[in-house]
Amino acid sequence: MDLVLEVRTGHERVTMTCHGKLVGGKEAEAFRRSAMLLMEGFDRIAINLAGIRTVDCGGLGSLAAVLRVAAEKGKQVRILHAAPLVAEELRLTRLDEFLAQPESATRPDPGLRQVPLAPRSAVA
Repeated sequence: MDLVLEVRTGHERVTMTCHGKLVGGKEAEAFRRSAMLLMEGFDRIAINLAGIRTVDCGGLGSLAAVLRVAAEKGKQVRILHAAPLVAEELRLTRLDEFLAQPESATRPDPGLRQVPLAPRSAVA
């Protein structure tokens, strides 16, 4: 398996930082199960995708499932620090609405930057 998940709890939320590949199979299932477990104990979850270098439809499907369940349970999930290629995949699948905006990140992790997305109207 080429996915490492690191969980850090904070005062008001939990952050799950992902490293490696978020692809269908064991990686996507581990991601989905971990996020679902975190939803049992926290109302606010941040998913840091800065370390994800590859995502496919299976990984995006798991992310979409997590976001759907979170909405059903009244949980708040935000995606942080998506790499440009991952951010583009999120935009194409309309999951980019869950990307945290720079002004909403109170204390960004050192060395990580927010990736701005091109507006949908700018893409032909």
